[in-house]
Amino acid sequence: MTRDPLQLSVRLLVLPVVLALVFFFVGSPADAEAPIQTVEYVVEAGDTLWAIASDAGDGIDPRAALIEIQELNGIEGGLIHPGQVLLIPRG
Repeated sequence: MTRDPLQLSVRLLVLPVVLALVFFFVGSPADAEAPIQTVEYVVEAGDTLWAIASDAGDGIDPRAALIEIQELNGIEGGLIHPGQVLLIPRG
């Protein structure tokens, strides 16, 4: 059985195009979200995570900021201590 060289060339051309389209529509890990900008905050006596999240500012919903602070700092629940350094999302 002989193969048509044109048919083989078309198949070899179509494969990279299909792969490129898959990566374009699905995305790659490098195209994921940009790194989160953070600032450090030293917890003071009387601080709460809710108050810190509410002061995150820049129009960030305090509920979303609270969850992000917990995730960034590996905090389960809401217990923080004076002197503890937290990463706080900015922008």
